[in-house]
Amino acid sequence: MIFSRFKWNDSSILELRKPKNAFIYYRTTRLNLLTGFPETYSLDLFLKRLELIKIQNKVDRPLVFHFYYELGLILQGLGHTVDDSTPLAVEIEFENKKFIKPPKSKLTSLKLKSIERPTWTEYKASFHHIQEELLNGNCYQVNLTFPFDFETEDFIDPRNLCDFFFSRNNLSAFAHSTFLGDELILSNSPECLFQYKDQQVYTMPIKGTLKTSANWKKDWKKFEHDLKEEGELNMITDLLKNDLNRLEYPKAKVIKARAPIVVPGLLHQCSLLSVELKKPLSLLKTLDCLFPGGSVTGAPKKRVMQIIQEVERYSRGIYCGSTLLCIGDKKVSNINIRTASISVNERLWRYGAGGGVTLLSRPVNEFQEMESKVSSFLTLLNVPGY
Repeated sequence: MIFSRFKWNDSSILELRKPKNAFIYYRTTRLNLLTGFPETYSLDLFLKRLELIKIQNKVDRPLVFHFYYELGLILQGLGHTVDDSTPLAVEIEFENKKFIKPPKSKLTSLKLKSIERPTWTEYKASFHHIQEELLNGNCYQVNLTFPFDFETEDFIDPRNLCDFFFSRNNLSAFAHSTFLGDELILSNSPECLFQYKDQQVYTMPIKGTLKTSANWKKDWKKFEHDLKEEGELNMITDLLKNDLNRLEYPKAKVIKARAPIVVPGLLHQCSLLSVELKKPLSLLKTLDCLFPGGSVTGAPKKRVMQIIQEVERYSRGIYCGSTLLCIGDKKVSNINIRTASISVNERLWRYGAGGGVTLLSRPVNEFQEMESKVSSFLTLLNVPGY
């Protein structure tokens, strides 16, 4: 049983079923999810397939790609840090699609028990390591993240869990789920890596977080005067502008320099950029230029990804990767923040959270911001205590 769901708009969900093909790709093999058997298949063959897919072209059947963060390490020339057992991408071609209303759920809340989370001591040590890198001029901003592990008391049918998720109010624009036979990806992402529409590629980086009250517009006025938060967003906006210019130089433009995004309990700031395409653009080149998203790495991208490898010491996996939906001529790719990877049979959840660290950052504030991003996701799921 493999299926995907995507928030389509405020009143409908896109549901994809009956996979024609489904694979998980590694460096030298791929796992056929329909048969359960591994196959010899080099990553180069997968990348060549991505080269053949042009984002301007229509697809015959809906395609869903999950690009894991570690694929970005390879694309950025850091492949020596990725071993052969690390999953890099999932590709599913579906035969059936339908639009459904937000479902009714048998569940009213979700009980999750915390089994492991970063301590203040662990966070502070990593934070100060990054501060040294910043002071030495090796980078401008680093997105520091940690895993948070939970478990459920009982087995929950993934269909019931997805029904519960999509029945919730305040789902973000890029909310989605995919069940892969055991792993369930559950994402309430508000962030767009790229979207293709009418010969334009758009990107919308998010940087900056504030706990919000009932009156988010009043909170936004405070946000607008925060020079540290403004600086964080400006750095990543500049990085994304350069990334877009690698697609079609030198045409990238900033449509919105700073705008609010409201998610459960939090207020974010984002920018919106675009570039007009004059020639066919492959999916591989798009990923080469944009993936992983600058907001979840930092600047400059390759150097901070090396620093992240040194300080985080865990595989981000689907968290901070991207999920791409190709349907007709629509191509939309998110950044998987506010995202959990769930082992359904083992009842284990892994949720990643973090934030950008600059010279103006303070460890207590950044630690609290990370915790607030965990609370945002758990509040959405009506977890007792949140």
